[in-house]
Amino acid sequence: MAAGTLAVVLVVVSVVVVLRGSHDNPSAPGCRLVAPPSGTATAADSSGLRIIDQGYSQIPARSSMISMGAVIQNTTDRVAYRTRVAFDVLGARNESLVYSLHRSWLVQEVPIILPGATVSVGDAVALSDEARADRKAVARISITPVVTQWLAAGDGKNGLAAVTAKVVRGSGRRAPDGSGFIDYTFESANCVPLVSRGTSLVFRDVTGRIVGGNLDTTRNHTVCGPRLAPGMAGSGLRTGTADAGLRTIPAAADLDRTDVTLYCDLAPPPVRTGQSGEPVNT
Repeated sequence: MAAGTLAVVLVVVSVVVVLRGSHDNPSAPGCRLVAPPSGTATAADSSGLRIIDQGYSQIPARSSMISMGAVIQNTTDRVAYRTRVAFDVLGARNESLVYSLHRSWLVQEVPIILPGATVSVGDAVALSDEARADRKAVARISITPVVTQWLAAGDGKNGLAAVTAKVVRGSGRRAPDGSGFIDYTFESANCVPLVSRGTSLVFRDVTGRIVGGNLDTTRNHTVCGPRLAPGMAGSGLRTGTADAGLRTIPAAADLDRTDVTLYCDLAPPPVRTGQSGEPVNT
């Protein structure tokens, strides 16, 4: 394998979904949250997922960063659970051009992709010194989803309902170097809070073309929680803020068109061990 090429070993298991009793969450009667499956993997399977759109930009003019984004669709009638997505930036010979210290940022995990649904995934990494010196070094990006588990479809009573977010128009802020923030509203149709694994941003220009993206790995568990009962504090319009990171927003981005995907999991992620291919949002 060429130096710098990202190697990801992922797993799939056949599972029987186990449900937790409603007594596990007495504040939400009737909730039976799905217990995440576990086991030893035998193979990887991404046949039910497809990338329907993607794009990237180099930021800033000196080409020190690559901002990438894609939209992934689950074409099946099952839930894709803990899908790992591997990003890379490649040269003409398919060699990786990512700065060595940023290679650990190249894999992220999307906790849940519902049947028929789409998610937007973003990442931003620095280029190697050699690639920075050559404006034409980048030939293409690579974005590869691999499913680690499949679950039967569910609903809001077991944690497998939609969690959605929408940009607040006019709220986006971009500094001259490409750093910035995005405000959004959010809703969860689940009966109990899920575990936050970060917020993904995908940037588009005025025509709707994807021009980049990034992942805010900050864990904001509020955005993965259900709406409170009417009259309670916090029961009204709910908003969050995503940090786009340093030098990740292309100058061409129309921030009102940003896709926001909230990464909400059924359980806390595994502890990082430092092995190659582990997701950055653990």
